Amino acid sequence: MLSCEQPNDNNAGAVDQALPPSGVAASGSDFVATTQVPTSNPTRGADISLEWDEREFGLIWDFETVTTTFPFTNTGSKTLVLSRLQAGCGCTTPRADKTILQPGESGTITVTFDPKGKANKQDKKVTIFSNSVKNPEKAFWIRSTVRTFVEIKNKFLNLNQMQLGVPSSVEFDFFPVDPDFKITSMVGTGKHGQFVSGEELIVPEGSPRRIRINVSPNMPWGAFHSQLQISGNGKTPEGKTINHAFTVFANGKTFGKLVADKHIISIGSIPKGGTYHSRITIKRPDGIPFRVLNTAVLGPNVSGINATTTSNVDGSYDVIVSGKLPISHSGPINAEVMVQTDVPGEEVLKFRIAGVVPK
Repeated sequence: MLSCEQPNDNNAGAVDQALPPSGVAASGSDFVATTQVPTSNPTRGADISLEWDEREFGLIWDFETVTTTFPFTNTGSKTLVLSRLQAGCGCTTPRADKTILQPGESGTITVTFDPKGKANKQDKKVTIFSNSVKNPEKAFWIRSTVRTFVEIKNKFLNLNQMQLGVPSSVEFDFFPVDPDFKITSMVGTGKHGQFVSGEELIVPEGSPRRIRINVSPNMPWGAFHSQLQISGNGKTPEGKTINHAFTVFANGKTFGKLVADKHIISIGSIPKGGTYHSRITIKRPDGIPFRVLNTAVLGPNVSGINATTTSNVDGSYDVIVSGKLPISHSGPINAEVMVQTDVPGEEVLKFRIAGVVPK
């Protein structure tokens, strides 16, 4: 989810209007193209040249999907083959009308950028992977400044530690461009979205508008991840009526009679084929004895994850996650540990296992 917020070199993007000839601004926009002049001496082997490698779209709304095209030519002496196009995040979608081009042949890459959830300056990169002798990884850029229809200072809210069976809440301010923006619905989404609801609060005149997220007292034990999607309608400064939705995230942890020192088991960054060993501790603060009856690993995306428990002299238990990674695995490591106890109402506890093997 957060990758789309990465700056500059780690992102990619695009825009939406008919494009002018190279170096000419589009009518009615601040659109600017940076051109490249194909070489007149063909490279020995395949090569790729872009008519322009950068687009500046100026100011755009966060509810407007925009698109542009990047013409390209095989300026080499052999067949050019495009193996893939890579954008930095899911907000950017590049497509080529041709992937195999003979010497002198041209094609077009169309790029669509969805600015939903973005704000301020956005520099998006797309990379062309091909058999080009000079430019096997050729990059181009989309640049824009995104104006938000509804601004939120902090979209990631902390519910902190909640008590099982006790309602909880968190509040945030929002700033719509239209002061008469009308909220039509507020719906909980995400893993624990069914346990949250929203309400707009009455505030003193001149104060920012404010929403409270309420968490139901029957929320589950352990890590808590939810989202609240707010939908409504309002008008732009130009008078255009817009149906608009925005999302905030509300995360925390819930404990009851049993408390853990962590709510996620992090095994960190591990090399390929490496080993790991991590633990959490579960205890009862009231000192009443309890037992852990069983542990199990659920839904692992990699083999070899083991979970065991050991009892401590103070009556607490350590849940230990260990294993050795397959040499072939790279990328995220995800699973869940289920712990069964004899505590009424807290018979099943779940902990997320998280780690990564850097690519």
